[in-house]
Amino acid sequence: MKNSHKFLLFLILLIPSAAFAQRAEAFQQSRKWYLPDHLKLQFAGGIGFLSGGPGYLSKNETLETDVLFGFLPQKFGGDALITITGKTTYSPWRIPLRRESYYVAPFSLGFYLSYTFGPQFDTKWPAYYPKGYYWWATTFRPAAYIGGKLGKNFIVKDRKRGFEFYYELGTYDLMLISYVQNRGYLDVSDIVNLSLGVKYGF
Repeated sequence: MKNSHKFLLFLILLIPSAAFAQRAEAFQQSRKWYLPDHLKLQFAGGIGFLSGGPGYLSKNETLETDVLFGFLPQKFGGDALITITGKTTYSPWRIPLRRESYYVAPFSLGFYLSYTFGPQFDTKWPAYYPKGYYWWATTFRPAAYIGGKLGKNFIVKDRKRGFEFYYELGTYDLMLISYVQNRGYLDVSDIVNLSLGVKYGF
């Protein structure tokens, strides 16, 4: 008899939570595919003093793709610079913490390609340089980074939301080549930049 009472109590507690989960899942499925899944705001990282923009998350929540617009004030960079960056981050592991709504992603790997606007930057070098004299474009910068993040999931009005804090250690192509060619003069710390950011998931 006691067991039947316990089972009945379990069902009573389970039904509201199951219905709540179904409502949240239905909302996620009803969202238009082109609407972004999150917004990011990032400090530093080679793409501006501050950068931010929308992003998309894969179904298994391991792959993020972002478009960030960045700005570097004149007092920090000599020139006021505006950048646009396409960024992809892969985070293979998500470990729940003691409280189920919190988690840590201990390792992330990513790549980005940034474009810097301005007359002082060139996609192609001017004709007065000999062909092949410079092989890189000053407007585009490919880069790679590793990092990690700490996050929390929560529900607001039947909608699944999330908040993450992340860090990244990265470098870009010219810095990496300079390090390889000048290992006696440069340390890894000379070519690596640190970025900090937050992500708000819809």
